[in-house]
Amino acid sequence: MERLSSHQFRNGNTAAHPIFWMRPERPALTVNAAPGSAARAIISEIMSSARRLLAEGQGSSIDLRFLKAMPEERETLANLLGRGEVSAVVDAIGRSEIRETAMPCVWWIRHLNNENEMVGELIEITEIPDLLVGDREAIAFGLEALRLTGAPNTPQNPV
Repeated sequence: MERLSSHQFRNGNTAAHPIFWMRPERPALTVNAAPGSAARAIISEIMSSARRLLAEGQGSSIDLRFLKAMPEERETLANLLGRGEVSAVVDAIGRSEIRETAMPCVWWIRHLNNENEMVGELIEITEIPDLLVGDREAIAFGLEALRLTGAPNTPQNPV
């Protein structure tokens, strides 16, 4: 990727590292930004989304794939959000790692393919990530599977 000449801000400030936007239909554009700028912008969006979840019950997600090209920003964001008490792994068509951040209802989710390469990364602002919500319709299949294993069929445990 070719880096274009940097731009100085109107106030005369320049930043320590560039931010790159990559689109196939346009050449790369470089804008200087202070370290942590992208992380702080994401934190601002998380706060707005958390307020919306609190007031309206509406969850949302933020795609973090663009941070792959900015590891310092990703690390800053991870440090700002911290770690919570809950984590889970889902193994289905690859591996998904879900962990709560230190902020309640803010979840960091990574999706990996079968070669353990990251194919998606996002922040979900929700009470419970969609990936962890059970499928009520699958209960009938689970009950039948238990019945076939010889699980006791009692009034307290009808299968």
